[in-house]
Formats: sequence, structure tokens, C-alpha cells
Amino acid sequence: MPEKGFTATFISNSGKTHHQFNVSGWKLHLTRVILALFVLMVSAAVAIVAFGFLEAGETDRLREEITSLQDSLAIRRNIEARLDNIEMKLQQLGNVRQRIENIASSISPQVESPE
Repeated sequence: MPEKGFTATFISNSGKTHHQFNVSGWKLHLTRVILALFVLMVSAAVAIVAFGFLEAGETDRLREEITSLQDSLAIRRNIEARLDNIEMKLQQLGNVRQRIENIASSISPQVESPE
């Protein structure tokens, strides 16, 4: 019964050098394992690239959402700054009111006598 395997023959362009490699037995199994790993790696690379192309639309949607959130953050910061300004003005008004009340309480009202 003939042994399973194959022979690889390499001949140079000049035709002088002749190389033959017999692949059988454990070399054949090793070659099969290497080829299987190569096919697995190429398949994984193709799957990763395909998945990347499928997710490209998702990336655009996420970029739009990030831009929208950045706009919302800018609006919120603007509102917070305006609220801080209003709080400061209210505090100043409270201080002025308290001073006016202090001045008003220190002035004694003059009572007019009825004639």
C-alpha cells in the first residue's frame, strides 16, 4: 500500500538545480496543521474586517450623539453661569434691603399733632 503524502519539486529557471521535498508521515500532519491555522487566521481577519464595515454606521451614529451631548453640556454650563449671576444679584439685593431696613428702623418717625 503506497504511503500518503506528496512531493514538492522546485526547478530553477536555468534548469540546473533540482530540489525535491517529500512530505509524508509526521511532516504531512504538521503541514496540515499549519495550513489549517493559516486558513483559520485568514478567516478570522476577514470576519474582523467585515464586522468593522458593519459597525461603521454605528460609529457615525455615536459621533452624532457625542456632538449632541457636547452641545447640551455647553447649554447647561451657560445656564449654570446665568443662575450663578442671578444668585449673586439676589444676594446683593438682600444686602441692600437689609441696609435700608436698618436705616429705616434707626430713624424715628415724627408724629404730627392734630390741630
